[in-house]
Amino acid sequence: MLEKYRPEYFREVASFARKCTNFFYVKLIIKLHESGRLPGECHVWREHGHIVAFAAAAYLNPDDAWLWGMRVDPDYRNKGVAARFTQAQLRIIKATGRTWAGLNTLDHRRPAPTFRVMEKLGFRLEDTYADDVYWRRPRLVLRPRLAPFRGFLNHSRALGRRTFFHSRLGWLNSRLIPARRREVDRLGFTLDGVPLAVNRFRYTEKGRRFTGVTVNLFDRPADLKVFVPRLLALVPKRGHVVVNYPAEWQYQFRAAARAAIPKMKRNRGYWPSTWRIYGKELT
Repeated sequence: MLEKYRPEYFREVASFARKCTNFFYVKLIIKLHESGRLPGECHVWREHGHIVAFAAAAYLNPDDAWLWGMRVDPDYRNKGVAARFTQAQLRIIKATGRTWAGLNTLDHRRPAPTFRVMEKLGFRLEDTYADDVYWRRPRLVLRPRLAPFRGFLNHSRALGRRTFFHSRLGWLNSRLIPARRREVDRLGFTLDGVPLAVNRFRYTEKGRRFTGVTVNLFDRPADLKVFVPRLLALVPKRGHVVVNYPAEWQYQFRAAARAAIPKMKRNRGYWPSTWRIYGKELT
């Protein structure tokens, strides 16, 4: 049974979420929603009177929702909990008037349980993207000037790209639809003639102010070795850049980034991931 998360549930959620990967992520999701910084809500799932799963729904805009943070008690896995939980969340999301729900999951060569759950619930594989988070910028590379590009929505849709990093937070994805043309095209720029969507936002961690930058890159540059250092020069002096691009370029892109920023280490220079983006129309 689905219930809305309440602070007094944290201890019970933590008891199994700590056994799963990235417990800090669960705490971050709770903090964002409980503080009101991100519209949406957190949910828990009960079986036999006990909380056995946690997940959240972020309301990105009036049309889209993002499912994230699913954690299931290891003792209750492979029992259909994730599928029943997600179905209940979709009913709540649909009742808000939103018409699409999406989520991402790490891409694997072998089929993962999440893939089967998504197919069972009627989700569609929309795209497979790489996304890299960079905290360092290349030395001796001047910060580039970006030229406005007001046709990013039409351009990306012509390429068959259906989702992009949401403008508010760099790790959530939303649809590219005409209803948000003004929002998307406002983020459109070109770097050396290559179209990209760029969004900047401010955030605070431990009392310090930082700048975040998200970049959506859907066209392959002619020479990644030249382009990538120019792109990474957008990394702020205090903050980070998230770069989202088609997964088929990931090896060449990351090789160019390592050449531009020597001695990068995970969590210190960049954080590379490759994601499957699933979406479902809520009709």
